[in-house]
Amino acid sequence: MKYTIVFLCLLITNIFGQTPNKTHEIKGLVMDASTKQPLPFASITVYKIVDTKETLIGGVNTPESGVFVLGGLPAGNLIVKVSFIYYKTVSQAIMVNTPSLDMGTIALSPDNTVLQEVEVKGEKEAASFSMDKRVFNVAKSLTSIGGTAEALLRNVPSISLDESGNASIRNLATTIYINGKPTQLTLAQIPANQIESVEVISNPSARYDASTSGGIVNLILKKNRQAGYNGSASVGIGNNARYDASINLDYHQDKWTFNVLYNLNATKNPLNSYVQRTTFAENVPSTFFNQNTLTNLDNLFQNGRLSIEYASDKHNTFTLAGNMVGGAFNTIANQSYDYKNAQQVITSFGTRNTVPANNYTNVGVELDWKHSFAQKGKELSVITSFTRNNVSNAADWFTTSLNADGSEQVNFPETDKITGRQIGSQYLFQADYVKPLNDSSKIEMGVRSFTYQRDIQYFFNRYNTKTQSYDFLESYSQDGTILETINAAYFLYSQKLKKNISLQAGLRLEQSFLHGTSRFDNSTFGYDYPSAGGSNWLRAFFPSFSVSKKLDNDSELGLSLSRKVGRPNFRHLFVGIQANDRQNITVGNPKIQPEFINAAELSYNKTFGRLSWLSTAYYVYEDHTIKPFTQPSATDPSILVTTFVNTKADIQYGIDNTLKYTAGPFSVVGNLNVYHFLIQSVDTQNEMFTYRSKLTLSYRFPASIVAQVNMNRDAKSPTLQGYRLAVQAADFAVRKSFMKNRASVAFTINDIFNSRKYISIYEQGNTYQTTMNRRDVRFYKISLQLPIGKPNATFRKKDRGLDKPDVDFGS
Repeated sequence: MKYTIVFLCLLITNIFGQTPNKTHEIKGLVMDASTKQPLPFASITVYKIVDTKETLIGGVNTPESGVFVLGGLPAGNLIVKVSFIYYKTVSQAIMVNTPSLDMGTIALSPDNTVLQEVEVKGEKEAASFSMDKRVFNVAKSLTSIGGTAEALLRNVPSISLDESGNASIRNLATTIYINGKPTQLTLAQIPANQIESVEVISNPSARYDASTSGGIVNLILKKNRQAGYNGSASVGIGNNARYDASINLDYHQDKWTFNVLYNLNATKNPLNSYVQRTTFAENVPSTFFNQNTLTNLDNLFQNGRLSIEYASDKHNTFTLAGNMVGGAFNTIANQSYDYKNAQQVITSFGTRNTVPANNYTNVGVELDWKHSFAQKGKELSVITSFTRNNVSNAADWFTTSLNADGSEQVNFPETDKITGRQIGSQYLFQADYVKPLNDSSKIEMGVRSFTYQRDIQYFFNRYNTKTQSYDFLESYSQDGTILETINAAYFLYSQKLKKNISLQAGLRLEQSFLHGTSRFDNSTFGYDYPSAGGSNWLRAFFPSFSVSKKLDNDSELGLSLSRKVGRPNFRHLFVGIQANDRQNITVGNPKIQPEFINAAELSYNKTFGRLSWLSTAYYVYEDHTIKPFTQPSATDPSILVTTFVNTKADIQYGIDNTLKYTAGPFSVVGNLNVYHFLIQSVDTQNEMFTYRSKLTLSYRFPASIVAQVNMNRDAKSPTLQGYRLAVQAADFAVRKSFMKNRASVAFTINDIFNSRKYISIYEQGNTYQTTMNRRDVRFYKISLQLPIGKPNATFRKKDRGLDKPDVDFGS
């Protein structure tokens, strides 16, 4: 309450308290006395003695850099007070007799009495909402303990995951960032234990890459800000040979911060899937195809990261980080299938066994620099990164095909061998500059260059029994290179108007191209925006606009508009076989072109005491949409071939509601997205009203025990050539904390009812097919987390002779 009153006093003073004769200013840096790190949001208040009483004449809060500048002050004797929650307030009398007085470094010491109370009661919110983004605290997600980012995002409101583990927001593929940078890792390769929080930005401004058509999911990794060395170690074990282990070590002292992360995650996950197809002749069933698949996901992931941060002075911070990820991912499959005639009599049957031998490595390095100027809010940041990914393509297929009497059909058994690999290199450079023009407006500008080089080899070989050697099948293979480059520049203007209205307008210009070359015939494919002739230069501009009004202290209304682009990903372009189904083949299409998206959001954010509510009405129009398209093979009509095409458009509109409620030990986070979805190509159209919902219930029992249930349901939704049935599941976890909440043991049940199944219906022409796939099955797991070291532990020696601050009011 004390800080709220101070803030209101500062606000009133800044609005009404300035007079023409106040021409002096003071400036300085506020930092933690023990860690020597800047303190953002510290309160600087200035008083003048009037009639023996202190009268408030000005004040300001420090930005993230800790550097403050407070102008509009009179000359003479003044009193400066510096305060920050959980720190001792310091006071100093100063004489202002120059236009600008530099107070140097002001060091605040923690208030140990208050900190002891915080250790018991202080607790981060499970979620926080604002007009531009939603932030979710990973520590509150008990069901993802010891899991991956995929399990974590399954419980985040507004995000949906498909049967391949890909995330989307409102049916648009999201862009996954790690600490604000793109990644080549899949969600299943990112440990949840390394993530501090998840930021969800559903309609990014021109500040962000234009390819964020489905919004941004930014995974913020853990970083220590306490002095000394500390960390944590965890281990987990569950059924299906599921186990994980992780360690997180931090050392933070003076100008240096070191962080080491390591994680191991392994599982042998047994899954089942099926395909059931009926073919009609004059509306009467004529043939049947049934296939059952038993698979074992044999995965092993290891992830290591080292980061070093150096604050050379109060204005400059450098960060160097490196990471290495590696492991094996193998889906061992055993299929059995049969064909039946109209009388349901088996006419032929067989099996297909797949034995893959795939592994991957990913290495990366990052170098960032952040410079804060003396002017409040003015800063320059530069981020760079390089990652290199090497993924193998290796598998053996063995297929049998028998007649009804058990005799082998011609050309069977069939043996296929797949070899090859994919090497990808990503380069990123980005510079952002922020400059306040005055107290109510600022500009932001920046440049970005991103390059992705891919060398893809996928060789499909079929064994020839006559020559007793393998024949190379070029039509099923790929050998080529893909170079993708995006160069961008943006400008953003923000202004705070009267009556609590804020607006932001931006424009982003992106020059992008994708050039691919096949080594088989030297053929090329790809796109250029703008083209060499400049015919599509308008598609290189991506504007954004937002306006918001604070209705009162507890409610806000906002409107945002943007234009985005959806560029084809690896799976869209890769022509090699991506599915080994007997009667269903998936291949990429290297001729795919980008899709373009126009999005509008109207949001209302309201707090009713313990209840927070964010409601967003949205409209999305996708032009030239990239969609999977299935049709019979030209050589064998009984085989369905799925590829990717640019269709006419997708249109969706709806209302996305997220709520958070806390009452004592009980908390709820819920999400309900009700929308209408229309998909259309030149000659096909499908539409439906549907919804997606999530609910997280948590209860804190005595003795530091917390239980949590996560429930979600994605209702039936349309596809271009059919629909997907509803997907629903529930997870449960209970955690017991001890050692002053620094250690814990947790028990989790994934998919309580074993119901998380993805069932798709294909209904076109004379074919009706049902396909069921699973990403995971019900499993049980127990996890233990223990602390390493303790807060404020230090390796420092008393006589080390550290640099002293310029001015230390706390000494």
